[in-house]
Amino acid sequence: MNNNIDLNYINNAIDELISLLGIKEDVPMDTILEPLSTKNIKGCVEQIAYYLGLPVVINISYVPGEYQRNSHNRFYSSGLSTTDRSGRGVGGIIAQVSIPSYLPLYGTPKLKGFPINVKISDNCLENIEAFIAIMAHELSHIVLHSLLYKEKDNEIYTDLTAMILGFSLVILGGRKNQKFKNVQTKYHGFFSETTAEEITTTYGYLSDEQAIFAFNKIDNILKGCTEIKEKIIKRLPTYQNLLSSYKKDLLKFNKCVEYLDKNQDRRIRSEDVAKIVEFHQLDYIERFWVVIRHNEEKLKKINDFCLSHFHYTKSQLNSLQILDKEIDSLLSNLQMEFDVLNSDMSTLRRYVGFFHKLKI
Repeated sequence: MNNNIDLNYINNAIDELISLLGIKEDVPMDTILEPLSTKNIKGCVEQIAYYLGLPVVINISYVPGEYQRNSHNRFYSSGLSTTDRSGRGVGGIIAQVSIPSYLPLYGTPKLKGFPINVKISDNCLENIEAFIAIMAHELSHIVLHSLLYKEKDNEIYTDLTAMILGFSLVILGGRKNQKFKNVQTKYHGFFSETTAEEITTTYGYLSDEQAIFAFNKIDNILKGCTEIKEKIIKRLPTYQNLLSSYKKDLLKFNKCVEYLDKNQDRRIRSEDVAKIVEFHQLDYIERFWVVIRHNEEKLKKINDFCLSHFHYTKSQLNSLQILDKEIDSLLSNLQMEFDVLNSDMSTLRRYVGFFHKLKI
């Protein structure tokens, strides 16, 4: 974990990785943790992989928690610090992902269902947050290798990859595991004194300063991305309400036309005759329904897009910016159509009886 890398290096690495992979909102922890309710560790790891953009199949093998590093079949976790704050060796959660040489390219169909072998210690659930942080790191190696990225073996870049792909908060919270051991109680007459040795295991390759810097930078970038989406989402109820009002007024318009058809003895002003004749043309009402169908489709498209997008690449940000402008145009056009409908309604209402107006 100890390194001589400055914060400028971390800053540039984050920018480089975001330009390559985009940035994701925080991982939905309920989804990640749900398989663990039935101790389905494989399902949990597959959820972590899926959120990283790896629709792979995970094959898990277990080793004892006290696994010896000098064993003939030892392995090293690229997500584990092996010393405590005093430099002494400590035990911890161990994990390793095997990276095959024939790994399919990231984002291609061949990656779906591709088998990935994961070796983890059987004490992995002692600290769930640390376990998820470690697995996010280990699987981020797969992400970078499947991209043939120049820094695919760089542990700092691997930590940062997991962070920009939604595990920023998890890694910040799960990178340290504190335990107390050698608890001793001494009795002095009526008084007792309890002492305990605190041992901290730190996972990952970022220092505390680097981890906090990376988290804050990623959080600020993410806020800038989500602000555009939230701005659109906040205007959707206005759009929906305007469309609903438009539909209600169109129904009222139809009822007014029906009333006139049943009460043809109503005297109509000469300046309104041509307009009322126009109302009875087959394609006149249909024009309003076309407006409704068009806006219903647009509203659903924008709503679905906003709800399903939590990954912000350059192209997706451009799409959000286009939608941001489009919704202004859609609202403006719908309001103009509404004004036309209201004008037509005003013409019709002149010839509708008082009590019928109340029913409408």
